[in-house]
Amino acid sequence: MRLEHLTPAHLRRALDVYLARAWPRGMGSTPQISLDELRGATDLDQLFRRFEKVEGGGGGLKRYALRLGNDRYPFMKFVVQEHLVNGEYFLSVDTHDQLDIRPDNPEYAEWQRLKAFNRRLKQEIEDEWDRAGLPTNADLRALMEELARVEREEKKKKSILLVDDEADVALGLCALLRARGYEVEHARDGVEALGRLGTDPLPDLVLLDYELPQLDGEEVLACLRREPRTAHLPVLFATASTIDLSRLRKVSGLLRKPYPRHVLFAMIARLLDPPRPEAGS
Repeated sequence: MRLEHLTPAHLRRALDVYLARAWPRGMGSTPQISLDELRGATDLDQLFRRFEKVEGGGGGLKRYALRLGNDRYPFMKFVVQEHLVNGEYFLSVDTHDQLDIRPDNPEYAEWQRLKAFNRRLKQEIEDEWDRAGLPTNADLRALMEELARVEREEKKKKSILLVDDEADVALGLCALLRARGYEVEHARDGVEALGRLGTDPLPDLVLLDYELPQLDGEEVLACLRREPRTAHLPVLFATASTIDLSRLRKVSGLLRKPYPRHVLFAMIARLLDPPRPEAGS
């Protein structure tokens, strides 16, 4: 939805849906933020003053996030952002559950159960937003599929494995990348990605999201770099999280969400067809 068409009423409706699902009445807990100001706002500027604002990676795309949590986890976020398509804003839930809890931690099993709960809750909220006619990633997917019908290029004889659990975003991205001439496969989580990468032929590039169920992107990357056959496989990492870059020294490139599609296409082209050195250099 264009920003000029997005109104406080849209966001208040979305907030009401979020809160009803994330903080059910009678549970004895409430979000750690006063919502009176949000409900009383008369324009978007007033609303967005309470949000964390982030500029995406290249292109100046905007992401507004409000940490509302849920009755089991305090860090989940309500997000309004541009992504891939300049000027179009969509609502999503960021589970924001990337704590560094590894399998050798005694809390690991409980942490995995909590992450699964957060992902189910995210899907429930976004499905209800969609039914209410609010702009969600389902609309982003439809827009990307429409763009794919006109942004077509010749075949490039290069293959990409897209690893992303956001179904609508991933399917829209697959459509865009195929329209650009790439062969594209999709893995929905880290385990599925490693299974695919354990067989030949390998893709020419892995487009790897950080926020994944079971194994996150960092764990997938570590597994790839330990294996001789995938140690040098180009990996383009995508995240909205703040990450210690020293831990990602073995990635080929990094995309900061939200990013416009032309930045994505340029990075993929650079990794798959690097410039050749000039003669005599």
